[in-house]
Amino acid sequence: MIVESLLRSASDNLIETYLRLGHAIPESRSWEEPAYVACGGTFEHPICNFAARLRLDPWSARRLSDLASGRPAFNVYLLPGDEPSHATELLERAGFHPSYRLVQMVAERPEPGPSIELSRADTFEDRFKVASFMGHQFFTRQTEAFRRKIAIATARAEGLELYGLDERAQKTAALMLCHASGVLGVYNLCVASARRGRGIGSGVLNWALALARETERAVTLQCDSRLEGWYRYWGFVATGKVDVYSLAKRNQDDIIL
Repeated sequence: MIVESLLRSASDNLIETYLRLGHAIPESRSWEEPAYVACGGTFEHPICNFAARLRLDPWSARRLSDLASGRPAFNVYLLPGDEPSHATELLERAGFHPSYRLVQMVAERPEPGPSIELSRADTFEDRFKVASFMGHQFFTRQTEAFRRKIAIATARAEGLELYGLDERAQKTAALMLCHASGVLGVYNLCVASARRGRGIGSGVLNWALALARETERAVTLQCDSRLEGWYRYWGFVATGKVDVYSLAKRNQDDIIL
């Protein structure tokens, strides 16, 4: 059974990851209020415009709505452990609508299988290459200028480790790790479209699981419901939902994994 403290750690790891990404966007800032922690910036994307760690009442939900209404893009993340139990109702009364849902998953005692060795990107140049590869996998419908801005922010983000796999001098797979709140967060795991279905994704995931086992950490991630079964196969357990709200319908390019 996953203990309550681990559920909170998983949510806190996600929040810390999003804050580190948000802080890497120029002219963005974060602040904390009794009812939520928020990030705001001039870049019109939820990477630096969001609120999380909710402890809502009707008045704070309305303040969130006022904050979001002044921005072209703003996400509110309702995570396991947030309060109150009827936070969904408070957000909807304040004008928010559900945009999408991710499954929060945890592997408390990772048992890694066969893995693929990844290379850590340490210099800005190497981090930018990994981040650019990620951007091309996740933001397929966006412009190159948009993807470049996301890649620069990801490369600049402090405390987020980037790893890649190269084959014949071409980037084949990548992932981002966040060591925070006593757990290892896995984000942006991706494989080049031409190389999918060959076990590379499993090898990358198991490499991260082996790293977590060495450091005696549980592993947390968020995924689309269509991938839940695949992660269950590798020992993950669904621990809750990450419900994302906005004032207007957003497209899939607003999703941060």
